[in-house]
Amino acid sequence: MSCLKFNCDINITDNPLDLNIDDYLEIAVRNNPKRRFLFVSKVLGKHLACKADDMDSLGRLIVEAYKKKNIKGNNGTVISFAETGTAIGHSVFNYLEGDYEFIHTTREVVDGYKSLEFLEEHSHATDHNLYFENLETLKNGDEVFLVDDEITTANTCVNIIRKIQSMYPKKRYTICSILNWVDKVNIEKIKRVEEELDCKIKFVYLFKGNFDFTIDSIPVVSDSVELKNINREIKVNFIDLNMDEYINDKKYIKHTGRFGINKKDQEKLIQVVKRESEKLKIENKNSDVLYLGTEEFMYIPMLFAKESKDRVFYHSTTRSPIIEIEKDGYPINSKFEIESFYNKGIKNYVYNLDKKNYSECFLFIESKKDESEFNDIINIFKHTTICTLNIVSCFAV
Repeated sequence: MSCLKFNCDINITDNPLDLNIDDYLEIAVRNNPKRRFLFVSKVLGKHLACKADDMDSLGRLIVEAYKKKNIKGNNGTVISFAETGTAIGHSVFNYLEGDYEFIHTTREVVDGYKSLEFLEEHSHATDHNLYFENLETLKNGDEVFLVDDEITTANTCVNIIRKIQSMYPKKRYTICSILNWVDKVNIEKIKRVEEELDCKIKFVYLFKGNFDFTIDSIPVVSDSVELKNINREIKVNFIDLNMDEYINDKKYIKHTGRFGINKKDQEKLIQVVKRESEKLKIENKNSDVLYLGTEEFMYIPMLFAKESKDRVFYHSTTRSPIIEIEKDGYPINSKFEIESFYNKGIKNYVYNLDKKNYSECFLFIESKKDESEFNDIINIFKHTTICTLNIVSCFAV
């Protein structure tokens, strides 16, 4: 795959906090005919490992950029988009001052909960659910924040704004992102939507600009990765954490925000993480350790990583298929495939797991599984430097 040739010229037209974009993103190629490229964040904690503080700082920076816009608001709802945007949206909610609630969209289908359904058109997995019924501020609040890592056309945001406006009309929506590529054509479309729906739609971002992506050829690449079983032994520990409050017969942790949380819930979550962190003991404090979240389950593993004072890196498994190239200057050098822990038949990927010399990994699962269900991922870790795998089930037995 080293012969794959592509180019992406980026032109930044607005940088409200005077940040260095090279600290925030790299470019990769993926198997999606709708969109062949992917801006891979260095600090989002999804595809690439980062420090937990760097990921959490994204929310703080977006709130800082929001304040610079002099938008007056002190109550409302923060909605982030699964799966990549779940943690950054939660972080924005955490740093906003005022009476706010948080919820993220989900691809989980939950019986007994009414969903506000919409499509994310360019995504590789387009079905989203928003279990909104518990949100008081969505019904009565002044503002709705829509948070994602990147906004390109704002079509997804317009889809959800139309749904919300038909049920609980708002005067203002604020679309927040790290990257904003919305061009003049789509800005004009947004203005027409504002007039049609009688609301204001504002953008808050860390970087705004445009880009030109070109690729010489489109390779035929399988997303499947075949691994041989190897005999190297690794130590596997199973750790249960009690996250206190659960929803839908204990299947889901309340404080992820999948069904909505408020500021008091957030305070409780931080207390629970501090308490349960005592159960996570790192064996070798002189080497790098990985805290690995899974799919939508990103923010809580990041909080656990922040609690550690050791050499901890953090990122998550993802549904997003990216082409791996073993080449300097390209962000995705290796790819491992696993089946989703939450939805059978859905592929997940972990990138660059064997490219850092981790000695230990804490794998966070938002459920309780039979130990035999981890055989495949244990085999993957045998292909890395990791000697100890701690499988952390965030579930009260």
